Amino acid sequence: MENRRTSFNRSPGGRRQLNQKRGPNTSGDSRDRPPSGGKKRFFKKRSAASDSKMPPPRPGARPKTKKPWEKVTPVRITSELQVTDGRHQGLLLENVAILNSTISSRQVREAMFRLLSRKIRAGRFLDLCAGNGTVGIEALSRGAMLGTFVDRSARMCSCIKRNLEKCGVRDGHHELFAMEAVPFLRRMGRRRRFWDIVYCGRPCNADYDQLLRCFGNGFSIRPGGLLVLEHDASITFPEKLGLLKRWRAIVKDDEALTIYERV
Repeated sequence: MENRRTSFNRSPGGRRQLNQKRGPNTSGDSRDRPPSGGKKRFFKKRSAASDSKMPPPRPGARPKTKKPWEKVTPVRITSELQVTDGRHQGLLLENVAILNSTISSRQVREAMFRLLSRKIRAGRFLDLCAGNGTVGIEALSRGAMLGTFVDRSARMCSCIKRNLEKCGVRDGHHELFAMEAVPFLRRMGRRRRFWDIVYCGRPCNADYDQLLRCFGNGFSIRPGGLLVLEHDASITFPEKLGLLKRWRAIVKDDEALTIYERV
């Protein structure tokens, strides 16, 4: 007879258990059955720490560095005289207290530049009745190629010049004219000089008639360019103004902006 060796293991309870090779489980218990179509597979749970780990860099790959705009920490804006965005963000500009001189509020400036950001980049920006130059400097900070400032006050022009030096705006990227807005527009009309965006602050005498007549004739605004008029919310302007057609209006509290496009 053939001898078969059978091994026994003793369980903790004292019983002997038979160790033999078994075939597939034929009992009704499905706990030990492998999944259909293959062997039993065991998956290791992934922890949150393992998910956060980045794969090692490839041999010879350049180390990843932050882009210049990612290195800049956001600056908190707390004053109406600060530049709100761009390369000069956070710089505090100087101002001169003059009768009938006002500064565009921060909310109005941010709303306007969000709307016109694409046209301002690499464009020519004209700031009429510029005051201390906040709007024009903000346009240069956001990527304008040229900023032209016009104000009738010599003190304000000196203030604009100091603010431009503080921001480090190079020569060739700015112009400064100490003269009235209407004579300036007529002179530029004769010279056929045009800008992509013309921003007109509140005139000191609050008289828009002569300004609107010049703008309606297309002075200083290139075809397809924009005119932005700052005024009190109580003032309304016509939908069409000579060569200009009203495009958008922005109202913030007591201040408003009416934007025309030259057709």
